[in-house]
Formats: sequence, C-alpha cells, structure tokens
Amino acid sequence: MRLSNFTFLLWASLCLLCSGIGCSNSSTYEPLWNPPQQTDPEEPEEPDDVSFVVYNHLADSPDVNVSTVWEVTLSQNGVEKECMVFQSTCPVYDPSKGMIGSDRTALELVAGRTISWANFSFDGEVTVTARILDPSRVPMSSSVAVYPSRKHVSPSLSGQSVTFTLTEPGQYSVEVGAEGYRNGLMIFANPLEKDAPKSDDAAYRRVENATAADMAALPADRSGIYFARGVHDIGKYIVPAHVKNIYIPGDAYVYGTLVVENNPGVRIFGRGTLSAARLPYRASHSIEATGDSNGMVVEGITIADFTHFSVRLITTNNRVEWVKTIGAWTYNCDGISVFHYSTVKNCFIWANDDSIKVYRDGITFEDIVCWQLTNGNIIQMAWNDADAKDVTVRRVDILHADWNNNQFNRGVLGFVGNRYEYENNDNYLENYLIEDVVTETPVPVVLRVSPQAGYVSTVDGLTLRNWNVRQRDNGYKNYLYCSSPDHPFRNIVFDNFVFNGTKLTAQNWEQSMNMQTQFIETPTFK
Repeated sequence: MRLSNFTFLLWASLCLLCSGIGCSNSSTYEPLWNPPQQTDPEEPEEPDDVSFVVYNHLADSPDVNVSTVWEVTLSQNGVEKECMVFQSTCPVYDPSKGMIGSDRTALELVAGRTISWANFSFDGEVTVTARILDPSRVPMSSSVAVYPSRKHVSPSLSGQSVTFTLTEPGQYSVEVGAEGYRNGLMIFANPLEKDAPKSDDAAYRRVENATAADMAALPADRSGIYFARGVHDIGKYIVPAHVKNIYIPGDAYVYGTLVVENNPGVRIFGRGTLSAARLPYRASHSIEATGDSNGMVVEGITIADFTHFSVRLITTNNRVEWVKTIGAWTYNCDGISVFHYSTVKNCFIWANDDSIKVYRDGITFEDIVCWQLTNGNIIQMAWNDADAKDVTVRRVDILHADWNNNQFNRGVLGFVGNRYEYENNDNYLENYLIEDVVTETPVPVVLRVSPQAGYVSTVDGLTLRNWNVRQRDNGYKNYLYCSSPDHPFRNIVFDNFVFNGTKLTAQNWEQSMNMQTQFIETPTFK
C-alpha cells in the first residue's frame, strides 16, 4: 500500500515537471508584438439612436500633435462627445532633415502657419461645435463660413465658438475672418465603416506599437496587417507579396510610408493616420504602387505631413476614396496621382505641388475638395510624356490657392508639357471633361494651359462645363497657348463657364480672362 502511494506521488511529480519543461520550450507562443490575449477595451454601449464615432485615445500621447488652436465637440440626439483635433505646424528650414534649398523658399512663404483637423465618422446628422483656443491666431469675427458652399452649411456664433450641423459626410473647412485660414480647421466627417475587421481577426497579424524591425520580422502566415490602437513607427515599409490588406483604425497613428511593388490587389484602409513626419524629406512617397500592383484600393485614412507625393499609384484600375491629405509644407508634395482607368472620389487634397494628376486614359476624379499652397496646379493635365484620353474630373471645390506668382505650373487647370525637353516626350490629350469647379476664395490664376514650346503638346477635346471661378485682381494672364502650329488645340468648349461673375461668350472671353492664346481653333461657347 505504501509503495503504491509512493509510486503515484512520483508519477504525479514527474508529470508536473515534464509539463513545466514543455512550457518553457514551447514554440507555440505568439511574439510579444502580437499577443492574442490583448484586445482593445470595449467601448461603452451607445443609445440606439446615436451613430457617430470619435477616435480620442491618442489625445494624451506625447507622440501625437494635438491642436493648440482649436477644440471640437460633437453632439447627436442628446449625446455629446469631445473629438480629438490634430495639428500640423509649418516647420523651420533644417537641412539635417533632408531639406533642400528650394524648401527654404517654400517654408518662408507660409512661415508660422498651422492647420488643424478633427476626424470622426457618422451617419444621419451631427452637430459640430468648434471653439477657438488661441484668439491671437484666429481672432473671432462675424464673418464665418463653412466650405464647400455647395453643402449649404450655415454656422452660428457664440463667444469663441462656431456651431453647425452636418447632414452628410464630407470634408469641411471652418473659415473665420479673412485670415483665419492661416491657422485653419478642417472637419473630416467620414461615413461609418461597414467592413472593418475585428482586432482578433484570424486573417490579420495584429501589431502593437510596431517599429521598422517588428515589421521586417513579421511571419508570412497572414494576409492582413492590423495596426492596433496607439502609435507606430515603421519607416519605409515595403509591403510583402503575401499581404493584401492593411488596416489602420481611427485610434492608430502610423509614422512611416507604405510601398507596394509588383503586388496586385492590395487594400489600405481604415480611419487612422499615416504620417511621414519622422522620415527624411523626399525619402519616400507616403503610399506608392509600382510594377504590377494593379487594382489597389486606398480608402478612409488621413495622410499627414507628407514630404513627397501623398498617393502615387502608377499602376492600373486603382480606387482611392475618402482619403484626406494634409500638412505638407514644402515643394514636391503632390496630391493624388493614379494611372489608367483609376478612380478617385470623395477626397480632400492639401498639396504644395500638383493636386490632381490626370495623365493617362480613363481616369476619373469626383467630389474633391482642394487646398493648394504656393506651388503646383490644382488639375494637371500632363507633365512630360502623356498620351491620354477619356478623362473626367467633376465637382471640385477649391478652398484656397496661395500661388505667389503666375509661373508655368500655377493655375486651376494646367498643362506643362515637356518641361525638361526630353527626347520623344510628346503629349497627346483627347476628350477631357472638367465640370462643376468652384473657387471658394479668389485664386491668382485660373488657366495655365501652356505646354513647353518646341515640342508636340496638343489637345483635341476639352470641355470646361459649369465652372464658377473667381480670380484676384492681380493683372495675371490666363493661358490657352499651344506650342505647335502643326498641332493646334481643337474642340475646346466653354459650357456655362462663369468667371468673376460673368458668363463667358465668344465676344467677351479673351478680354474678361485677360487671355493669352496661340495656335488654337476658336472655342465653342454654350
């Protein structure tokens, strides 16, 4: 009997010992940057009649810039919440960050300025109250507007606060006084997400406070990457071929860029932020697709503090929707560039170089809000080798354009052509429709369609329909100026084109617009 008890105890002890040894040598544990037991805390349940979402968990992070100029509160059906407001500040020239000589000029032109933005999602109606925290930067004025004007938003004033109700998603600018935009506030009111993955979705590798080293060490066992709530610093990340989905939720702030090479069907989406602020200037485009990376989708995110192109998809059949680009202060900070048969919709583009690039066949831009700094065209038809047809741009609302001169690449609509005089770089553009363009504030130049002389750069079919634009009284000319007498501009149509309050006709257009023309067939006016 005693022997039997002893044997039992010995057997039990050995089992416990082997179990402990097995645990210490186990290879089944997930890496620390993907702990399966950690999930985002549940949000408190909302009343059934409340449908708006704020992303405030970054408000206390020392790694994220919170606005010192603006505060925003949202309310819907008796429920009120503060909404975090981000801020980008014009930097000081610093060659150690990769800045070049022209950056000094760019930064001096907008020195001291800031831009703030609130980011949320909603359905139905939501009331926004924007309160000025720093009246020295934005003095309250009785002259207040919320643009785009086509949205018909009517603000009310109380003390240092502006209140208004939104009935549809969009990107809105709160404009206080004539100079308030220099420390302005953008409202990024997104539609509610419909297919956001869960943080523990088995198809996604969830990363916590990821670094570049963490991203390089990710195993190739998931087709998706889920950036968890918090701040990440990933550097320039080349997306591996097995990754098809990258999700950035609203409470994630990712420092770095995403580059897709020969990897079709990649989707980058969410309501979070991708910022290039910690990379050297021009080290990378913020989101880039090259090679066979066709069918790419970018949607919902904010691209902040970019120092080269914000989105550059030089592939085919791509889609960009509800993307917001903001806080780029130097030259070469282009907006959104897509190639053949791609669409861009419902986006906000802040840029300090060309905002909307339409260089290839079948490109469509629709419902775009633009804020142009001192450089670049808002709509650039072609720069060097372009052979494009069947391009559509419609419903473009231009908040501001701060061009300080009328050089070859300043204007609402531009065509630069073979600027650098490369061999065999002709430009043939056919069947462009650009309609419903509005300038909310007067701009220095409207048309700068003047391709480089000495090369073939021609247009056959350009319809400008339903434009309502205003130009400052600065004496600058507008241009429809073809460079080749053997390939004149043909089939130009001005259809309900209103310039400084006057509808253009065959009798008044050249004088009204102070137009410089060369080698063009007489336009048609409707």
